[in-house]
Amino acid sequence: MLPIIFVLFITVSASGQPCNDIDSVDITKGKTLKDGSIEDGVVFPPKYVYSKYVDGEWKTLGCLCKLKNCFRKCCPLGFVMHYKNCVERRDQDLIVNNGLDLYDGVNFRGKKFLEQTDFGLVFGKPNSECYIEDPGWFVQENGKLYVEVTKGSSTIYGPDQYCIDNFVWDDNRTEISALICFKSDPAGENHYQVSSTCMLISCFFIVLTVAVYAWLPELRNLHGMVLMAHLLSFLVGFTFMATMQIKILRNDSEPETCTSFTFIIYFSLLSAFFWLNIMCYDIWFTFSGKRAIGGRPSSAGVRFLYYSIYAFGIPLLLTVLLVVLEFGVDNNISNLLPRIRLQGCFLFGNSKVLYFYVPILILCVANLVFFTLTAMKIAEIKKQTQVLNKKDKQRFLLYIKLFLVMGVNWILEVVSYFYPEADYIWKFTDAYNVLVGLIIFIIFVCKVKTLKMIRHRYRQQMGLPPLSRTQTTNTSVSTRTCSHCKDEIGMLPFPNKN
Repeated sequence: MLPIIFVLFITVSASGQPCNDIDSVDITKGKTLKDGSIEDGVVFPPKYVYSKYVDGEWKTLGCLCKLKNCFRKCCPLGFVMHYKNCVERRDQDLIVNNGLDLYDGVNFRGKKFLEQTDFGLVFGKPNSECYIEDPGWFVQENGKLYVEVTKGSSTIYGPDQYCIDNFVWDDNRTEISALICFKSDPAGENHYQVSSTCMLISCFFIVLTVAVYAWLPELRNLHGMVLMAHLLSFLVGFTFMATMQIKILRNDSEPETCTSFTFIIYFSLLSAFFWLNIMCYDIWFTFSGKRAIGGRPSSAGVRFLYYSIYAFGIPLLLTVLLVVLEFGVDNNISNLLPRIRLQGCFLFGNSKVLYFYVPILILCVANLVFFTLTAMKIAEIKKQTQVLNKKDKQRFLLYIKLFLVMGVNWILEVVSYFYPEADYIWKFTDAYNVLVGLIIFIIFVCKVKTLKMIRHRYRQQMGLPPLSRTQTTNTSVSTRTCSHCKDEIGMLPFPNKN
């Protein structure tokens, strides 16, 4: 279900016209109009062409920024910004007259006039909610705007999020400034404060869950160890991410620290999803007939070792690959490289989709396949009137719940990536970051069976005698009719008085 939701989400997001009007140019007359100038030689494939009723007439528009790296100027060529309006001042249009400073990422590459670049020029503010960016920005050779947010943290904006122009003030002073044209709150200080607090609260409940499983001998089996490994991986990722956000808030984030934290978070979160994949595989293995249903594996320790090699090994290889691509390859070769040091803390843009979202999507598809096969096997067992182990069935349902919990968290992460300007999405993400740890605690700890184990273990640790039969039956179904059964915490069966 999760991959289907993801595909539907992407499909809906991409439906309608192939690009925003602000990223398109008028090609009604067969040429790319550039506010008075004409650029020939741009061929628009049919998938990047659409028609629209604009200013009382039908126009044909082409998605220029789908074909070329675009640079956005707030006003047409020869016009400058005076307060919020564009006024014609050809002599004061510094971008036209003096050229534009371009950088490859962080290094100055030279000054070029617009006609010397390979940019596709687009004009106008992306939307009305813009603010002037303070110094600390520059234009990259690919047309994107690099902005240093805090020390060690930066953001890169595409042409759909910024515009640059000359600003003429009342004293006739002229300077080039950048406008950031979308709400900054989601990535701002308030978001980091709420997000880091929520993640730390979630970490608290995850620690409680791991502590319970580590304390109870009955839960320290193969399945319990796999669950603890999954939760600990998730815990490390959340802890370092919250710490990184706190350091950014305090303006105490060195570039080296930020990059190191990024690799740790990347490895930890991927490991968490790989351990979830192991749970899905293991429950399928239980019902597949590879071993007797409900039976114990011949060597749980060996299987856990193999699982650990898989769940830690592949994320480690992917992390090493990320490090090599970041430090061992020229960042100017391709936009698909990680470019962590140029984009601030953690992955950003295409690199986030490629290196983080794609592996998680593959794992979610595999998990869905395992769950489907397991459900089919359970139905087959019931049809053959075979005995279905209640414990294995309950574990199957628990894993489905965990899969859904992690899946919702991942979906919110993807949605917030595609719609960074939507505040309400970030609020849902922050709230759910608290709920992840709490829901996991409720699913795996707040159960009658587990609570009875905790009570029994506590009395055992305190040297108290086991609960009497009367005390036990007050909180559970009577077992007097089953003279050959053990209770849920492994005590000897009660005698049958009948």
